[in-house]
Amino acid sequence: MSSAQFFSHTYAEARARFLTALEGAGGRSLTAYSHPLKGPLGEALWTDVGRLGPENARKLLVLVSGTHGIEGFCGSGCHTGWLAGGGHARDLPDDVAVIFVHAVNPHGFAWQRRVNEDNVDLNRNFLDHAKPYPVNADYVALQRHINPEEWSADIVARSEAAIRAHYGNPVGDFLAKAIHGGQYVNPKGTFFGGNAPTWSNRTFREIVATFLRNAEQICLIDYHTGGGVFGFCDLFVDDRKAGARSRDWFEHCTPIEAVRVEHGHAQSDVPGLLMYVAQDTLTDSRVTSCLVEMRTRSKPSLLRPMCEENWLFQHGDPDSEQGRAVRAEVRELFYPSAPEWKPMVLRQSNAMIREALTGLGSA
Repeated sequence: MSSAQFFSHTYAEARARFLTALEGAGGRSLTAYSHPLKGPLGEALWTDVGRLGPENARKLLVLVSGTHGIEGFCGSGCHTGWLAGGGHARDLPDDVAVIFVHAVNPHGFAWQRRVNEDNVDLNRNFLDHAKPYPVNADYVALQRHINPEEWSADIVARSEAAIRAHYGNPVGDFLAKAIHGGQYVNPKGTFFGGNAPTWSNRTFREIVATFLRNAEQICLIDYHTGGGVFGFCDLFVDDRKAGARSRDWFEHCTPIEAVRVEHGHAQSDVPGLLMYVAQDTLTDSRVTSCLVEMRTRSKPSLLRPMCEENWLFQHGDPDSEQGRAVRAEVRELFYPSAPEWKPMVLRQSNAMIREALTGLGSA
């Protein structure tokens, strides 16, 4: 089968293909959580949990798609493709099962946005909301430039100049701490972490508590897409609570605590990441926490289209001619239409899943 057949054009199509592939591989649906809102065509939205492998397996590989809604097209396609591959799904090591969490942010997936129904970046929402929120001083200083209330070529040029000046960066092609680090002060801004646990947050925590609690060892991989060398895969691994160097399972990976973003900002310092929920919750389990980025393009400035798309939904008209153009650009940024991209990411995903299963099997 062509790898393109595993990837979809809509959330509903992706869900149907995933569930069909799960059943065809001998897996089963454990449950489906109904989202309270609907999709753009009035369709029902679900977070599905599936399982493949022995019921009493002590070791689990957990594959998560759609944390950043629109990025679920890639994760869903990769998981569907692995299941439909037949040999991949049948050759599970002894005592290992796979848990799929399909479309953890189904609203963002269906509406083709990174954020959820509350404009929350879900991957900044998994923190303790009873405690004071992290302060992102850079965002506070730059927020009127990052998220202006009006949008024009002149405003964008002045804003980008102000951001470059703040960091002393003449190029300005970066996601520095002001943006990437998340923020908890502007509900209409980009990378907003929310002021309470979202529906997806509560649902995912319930999934972890219900379906992962008896596992002795877990490897969780959260699938994402974003800018970088087209078609390549970057796997970030945090195995500090795995009880062993599980990073050695993978041929190509990077310890997440070693990743430095612009101006000394560490990837592992980003607050509220989904990848850490299992290790923080299941203290008696050995957990390898992973985040994979399937790279989409090297075009400069991810910031502008993301901020413009946010502006459209907060202050503009997403259905205008401008809105449709920007939304198409954002879709291309996180889900490329080039036919060669899908087999590239699927091949690397299959290899990564194989390495994780082999590692779990021998652990």
